[in-house]
Amino acid sequence: MITVEEKTKSGSDEKEIVVTIDNGDFKVIDSLVDAYSFKDRQSLIKFAIGTLLEGNNNEGIFTIKTGEDNKRTLSKIAPSADMLKPKSE
Repeated sequence: MITVEEKTKSGSDEKEIVVTIDNGDFKVIDSLVDAYSFKDRQSLIKFAIGTLLEGNNNEGIFTIKTGEDNKRTLSKIAPSADMLKPKSE
């Protein structure tokens, strides 16, 4: 189960979001880590959040608007090398 809680940071007016992942969700996350050669769960989750922040239209396709005509093009999102396992030689 994945739960999300928004709360105020201790001693501050700033907000933070706490995401809790437990039970079978770790199996799914671990299978994605292995399938895409991420070095760990944290790297996969950071990449997923970065991808979501990149932008998403209502059709579920990540796009970037470019130029004066706001033409939509597929974005080329890839994890940084430090998020991936080193390639075997």
